[in-house]
Amino acid sequence: MERNKVTLLMILGLLLVSIFLGLYSISGNPGRHSKIQGQKFLKDGLSGAILIKIEGEIHSGRSTYSSTGADTVLARLREIENKPEIKGILLEINSPGGTVGASQEIYEELIHLRKDKKIVVSMKDLAASGGYYIASAADYIYAQHGTITGSIGVITMSPNISGLLEKANIKMKVYKAGKYKDILSMFREHTKEEVEIIDSLLDDTYRRFILDIAKGRNISKEKIELAAEGKIFSGEKAIKYHLVDAIGGRREAMLKLSELAGYDGVLPLFEDDESPIDRLIQMFGAKFSMLTKNNPMHMDIYKSPILLLMPSALRF
Repeated sequence: MERNKVTLLMILGLLLVSIFLGLYSISGNPGRHSKIQGQKFLKDGLSGAILIKIEGEIHSGRSTYSSTGADTVLARLREIENKPEIKGILLEINSPGGTVGASQEIYEELIHLRKDKKIVVSMKDLAASGGYYIASAADYIYAQHGTITGSIGVITMSPNISGLLEKANIKMKVYKAGKYKDILSMFREHTKEEVEIIDSLLDDTYRRFILDIAKGRNISKEKIELAAEGKIFSGEKAIKYHLVDAIGGRREAMLKLSELAGYDGVLPLFEDDESPIDRLIQMFGAKFSMLTKNNPMHMDIYKSPILLLMPSALRF
């Protein structure tokens, strides 16, 4: 009880500070701009590249302090589509992947933008599964030696607790309209027909995964299949399988992006301003999770390169 009171007081305190900072941000900063070395490209019309980060789990909706929302990324990409001053996009990826639909949306938008903008990826600790799906839409991919990448595959898990319920003499009644509505139920064994449906869904998703990567990388699907089946690689090993082009970080990625864009020198890199309220929310979000230990079991899975197709959404 006492702990709940402390948590509530912290939330109220955060709310008051957020309101204050929000008002300050609105009054002192009439528009959100991207900056480099104190210059605003939206105001000055400078040529440059834009930095977009793909961090944490990839999902539909808006980004959070620890995940990437497709709506947030797509809005940013569409905002720069008709800006001729933006010559290229630097994608920094540190993600184990996420939902299929969200990853595919971002991939398709990048493929579309690649007609007019150059795109280079810089992989960090992890760029696996859905994270690699997005990376494959780039013109060139850099990874670190120790980057974990690949994990081209799809998996689903459906726990079966029917034996446990039987021991506890608990019966589950399910009322449904539609024969397969509870196809991933954890309260009974799956039928042979249901397993075939699930396998077909996984196969379709996996096949599209392979074909899109082959398209983005401009290599045969047979070569991608050699690196698929859920295998994971270091950045160095990924080069041998044509998943990555070279070893490097932001410096090397910017040099390549400038070269591809035909820019004499190194393109200025524009980053979104992070307002005080953004920093506060990120800091509080991390502290709040630690305080309440409110970490769903599957969040630990997202930190690994082994990704799931959860009952609630299709995942890489």
